[in-house]
Amino acid sequence: MKRNLIVYKVDYVNRHEDYNVLTGRFVRTKRIVMTPDEVNQTDGYWRNHKNVERKFFKQMDGIEGDTYNSRYRVRRINKAWF
Repeated sequence: MKRNLIVYKVDYVNRHEDYNVLTGRFVRTKRIVMTPDEVNQTDGYWRNHKNVERKFFKQMDGIEGDTYNSRYRVRRINKAWF
């Protein structure tokens, strides 16, 4: 059985570090791998990104649901092109 995995690139910053908008300093990148079951491609754009955000926070902080208490802030989510 072949699985089509969908890879997203998440740019994030630590909430407690000073972030410079002009230089983009302290921006880090993490790749999140999703299965088609986790991200339904027929739904809207924002719903897919919310699912990616949930998986990111679960991997990074172990938090489910409440992302306001996280140590990280998501800056951008893009599909990763190889």
